[in-house]
Amino acid sequence: MKYAKFCIMITGIVTLASCSVSPERQAMIDEFEQTIPTCLSDSDCRPKWAAARAWVLENSDFAIRSESDERIMATSNITTNSGQGVTVIRMSEGNGYQILVNVECFNSFGCPGMLDARIDFNRTVNAVSN
Repeated sequence: MKYAKFCIMITGIVTLASCSVSPERQAMIDEFEQTIPTCLSDSDCRPKWAAARAWVLENSDFAIRSESDERIMATSNITTNSGQGVTVIRMSEGNGYQILVNVECFNSFGCPGMLDARIDFNRTVNAVSN
């Protein structure tokens, strides 16, 4: 009975430890969350939205299939296509907008660097000035 409890305890510890995030990855997640691009007016949003569109064209494996002033979608709806897709939305927040990116993986083997891509998006759009 003691051995069974010990095994359950060790299994629980290993399970919890495997769910933890490395400090390096947590720093990347924090950077992504703290650098989400924002804009306050049309004159501020227009060049940032253009930069977001250019980034999507450069970084999505799929062509833009839906586009408006509020959303850019370059993903696949065909299950046999694989690669990295990107959706960007402009969402109202407070007195302005956030420009949010979602990088999706359409590959059964995974897509490395998706968080890196999100951070790069934020950096690229934030680099645009009025």
